[in-house]
Amino acid sequence: MRKVIVRAPVRADLAGGTLDLWPIYLFHPGSRTVNVAISYYAESEVSETGDSGIEVHLTDQQYRQRYESLSELAADPKAALVHRALEHFHLTGLSIVTRTDAPRGSGLGGSSALTITLVRALAEISGRALDGDDLVFLVRDLETRLLGIPAGIQDYYPPVYGGLNAIHLEPGVPVRHPIGIPLQELADRMLLHYSGVAHFSGTNNWEMYKRQVQRNRKVQKGFAKIAATAIEMERALESGNWEAAGAALRNEWENRKALIDGISTPEIDAAIEAATGAGAWGGKVCGAGGGGCIVFLLPPERRAAVVRALSTVPGRVLDAEPVAHGMAIVGDSESQAAFSFVRSRRMPQGRAGDVIEQLYVAGGEGEYRPHLLAEAIVTYSEPRFGVHQTTAHAFLAPMAAEDGNVLWHEATPIDASTISLGALPGAERPLGIDVPVEAILQSAAGSQDAFRQFLEEGERLRIFHNPSFGIYSDPQESREAFVERCLEEAKRQIEEEAERLEKTFRRRIDQLRERSERDQRELEAKEESSQQEMVPDVSVSWGQALYNITAGRPAAVAEAQSLREVDYLERIAQIQRAWDKDLDAVREELTSRARAIEEIELVPQRRNIEITRYVVVWK
Repeated sequence: MRKVIVRAPVRADLAGGTLDLWPIYLFHPGSRTVNVAISYYAESEVSETGDSGIEVHLTDQQYRQRYESLSELAADPKAALVHRALEHFHLTGLSIVTRTDAPRGSGLGGSSALTITLVRALAEISGRALDGDDLVFLVRDLETRLLGIPAGIQDYYPPVYGGLNAIHLEPGVPVRHPIGIPLQELADRMLLHYSGVAHFSGTNNWEMYKRQVQRNRKVQKGFAKIAATAIEMERALESGNWEAAGAALRNEWENRKALIDGISTPEIDAAIEAATGAGAWGGKVCGAGGGGCIVFLLPPERRAAVVRALSTVPGRVLDAEPVAHGMAIVGDSESQAAFSFVRSRRMPQGRAGDVIEQLYVAGGEGEYRPHLLAEAIVTYSEPRFGVHQTTAHAFLAPMAAEDGNVLWHEATPIDASTISLGALPGAERPLGIDVPVEAILQSAAGSQDAFRQFLEEGERLRIFHNPSFGIYSDPQESREAFVERCLEEAKRQIEEEAERLEKTFRRRIDQLRERSERDQRELEAKEESSQQEMVPDVSVSWGQALYNITAGRPAAVAEAQSLREVDYLERIAQIQRAWDKDLDAVREELTSRARAIEEIELVPQRRNIEITRYVVVWK
């Protein structure tokens, strides 16, 4: 009997919520939502039962029921989500267990993440692979049918893809834009607080939806402001300007509260007031409002003070942080315990003589000696790290001629494709055994558990992880190649940071220039009254200095025409030195982070070992 488990993270939304309802975003060109997958999870476990009934266990609601048909299931409103999904795939004869660890009514998109896991598990059971945007769009439609009101689309991307993303709500098909900042930097500056008041997102969203479609000017203007703030949020995050991201979060909340009554509550107001009073840049409710969780952005050094302040108001701070991974898929059956993205031929089941093939090595001389050729797919799955990797293994183990026992301690890894095997023995080569062939085959068939134990004890997958960048090595990728990949990522981030620094320091230079021009005008006004001809205080030297900076040369020039000009040019030189120093520091830090590699050793579990070939080989 097959079993599939799908686990996926929920999300915290930072800006642009409700715009993801079709067709609201079409009325506001440039609309987008910004959200991040976090370390709270939804999970669905689907198993075949061998009969026609449907068993449902909703662990979060402490609800368990068995139904004899889809029509009986359809009559139970508590299992409406399960019914919609099963109805789509035309499936029965299943046991379904669902669970989430996010608080109910938290506004973290838990129900949408749960639907993603359920639909993906059912797709796997039905043999209809469904991933990526196809999965997103199907779940959106099923949830809309279930709720009876439009379902937004932003909640489905974090469970499927993970990470920090801006979903650009373009006409036709929304486009996901990953925001490539280290998630640890966001984790250092993000905090989630549960207000203690559950919410239902459909209510507020539906009210805002209706008023937008009915051309309520207040709501239209409010959505326009929210759309603009979401753009500000994406730009701030991409440039690493955390304070600006905090300001965008604060503005998003002010704009959202103004849309309709009921979005905020006394508990939410108290939490935001306490956190911002303790130093947080800003906070907003996750989801549509009316309760649930509040996400804050704050300076890392103010985290402890903000947590203390929130301890004085209703609710609790959640132990959640951004995660880079999306859903993880694990499967199981009587002969196979792990779903693998590598589709291999499974061993047939039956009597020993039917299961175990006999093949003969071509060539050679003397007596045939029995060996066991065993191949397996080992799945290393660590949902905590978003790791799901598979490796193939093949071993040839001798079998004792006197009793047929498999000598796993003498097994050697092989490439089975290099062995020339045939179905018929060589001429005049007898079998060198002291027991009947049936005993050899029976011993081989009964050694599968021993083979799994052999792999469990002997196989290890060593992968490399860069915590700063949140990336893992690929199978068989060497440490040197992984470090090189991390250095490429560091180079990309250095280029982005260089652009941000250039904007910052050019703004300072522009401010200095504006000040010099203002001083110049004041000086001209004074000189005009005395009828004296005045020598320009800042002349060609200024333009030459700016050119030098652009060309990467020292800013200062030799021909200053006044003491004030000398002062201005020296200040430009100071700005350039600070610019260079900051860029060198960024380059050194990111390069150091790229080389900070940790090694993770993954140990296979017996249930994640799928035997794909088991053959007695005579050689």
